[in-house]
This record gives sequence, C-alpha cells and structure tokens, in this order.
Amino acid sequence: MAPDYYTKADFVDDLEVDPDRFDDRPDEETLETVVSNVEERNIVVHVFDDGDDARDHLADQIPDGAEVMDGHSTTLEEIGFTDVLAAADGFEYAGNALEEIDDDEERSTRRREATTADVFFDGANAIAESGEILGANALGNAVGAWPFGAESLVLVAGTNKIESDWETAVERIREYALPLEDARAREVYGQGSVVGKLVSLEHERVDDRTQLVLIDDELGF
Repeated sequence: MAPDYYTKADFVDDLEVDPDRFDDRPDEETLETVVSNVEERNIVVHVFDDGDDARDHLADQIPDGAEVMDGHSTTLEEIGFTDVLAAADGFEYAGNALEEIDDDEERSTRRREATTADVFFDGANAIAESGEILGANALGNAVGAWPFGAESLVLVAGTNKIESDWETAVERIREYALPLEDARAREVYGQGSVVGKLVSLEHERVDDRTQLVLIDDELGF
C-alpha cells in the first residue's frame, strides 16, 4: 500500500459534498442497463461482487513481459491492485521506474511515454447510464492513455460511480470527485487539484482494446 493512500472516509465529513446524490449504488435493473449500454459502445464489461475477484481478474489481463502503467486510482488502491503492480512479477511496471527518477524533465518525458504502455489501468470517475465512461485528472498523465495511447485500456470503478446521465456524471466529477481529490492532493503534494483534462469515452473503434471492470461496492472518490 502506498504511503499516500487515502480514501474518501479521510475527507468526506470535512467537505461540502453530497454522498447521497453522488455515491449510491444503483439497483440491479439499472446496473444491467449500464452494462448493456457500455457494451453497445464496443467496450467489454466485467462485473464482480467484490474487490478480491476483481483484483485477480485485473492481474490476469497482464501478458508476460508486458509494459504496464496506471493512473493514480483510489479504487485500485482499495482493492489491493497497486501492490500487484508494484511487485511487477513477470512484467515491467513503469511506475517503479518513475519513482527512481529525480530529474523533473526526465520524469515528465517518461510519464508521457508511459501513456503508451501495453496495458494501462485506471479508475473511472463517473459512468453515465447511457454508457459513456468519464475520467479526469489535473495534468492528463492518466486520461492521456484513454483515447488512443495505451494498447490495452482497463478501467475500474465501483458501481457507486454510475449516474443517471452524462450531465450528472460530469457534475459528479466536479462536485464530488474533485473536492475529494483536491483534499488528497493537498495532503500528499502540498497543493490542490483541478479538472485539468476531462475525457469521455463514447465508443471504442478497436475491438477488445478497452474494458470496464465494475465492482458492486462503494469505492474510490
């Protein structure tokens, strides 16, 4: 587990955010609708009841010898998958190399290169019932891999990230996920965060490139 590991429980009571609006899990019928609508966009969907099974599935997505990278994701931390990545058993995890780089320019270059990893894992910030998957981060070093860069993209989210429509999904990012991430960033980096880059995946042209792993639990920011 990373030393800068925080969950929403560390911040939510001190922030003016609305978990009742933005952090509830959907009913079974809604979940089935979401899965169908995401699949209609040529994105493979897997649904798991718990993080342990999801973590095992994620590990199985890494070919031997592959270069792997991830965006910072509280969900991946919570299910223990960041420990799997750091162990780098049978594959190359670019995040380990980044931690060894002291030069800012070199680190920035390597982060750009890492968006073209063989497999890129990231957490989704919101999912619309209509099937769009949304993600945001300040620099774009994570969501930069989403549209094209990574050969294989694996997105992970708790079902609490599902919202009724695209507009509400964007609101979730701005009004719920961002304040939580801003609080985390202030603790870890000494500065706040912004929605610098926001990506909405609406259709995948490349068969089997992108998958969404849903966990029926309240996870992440």
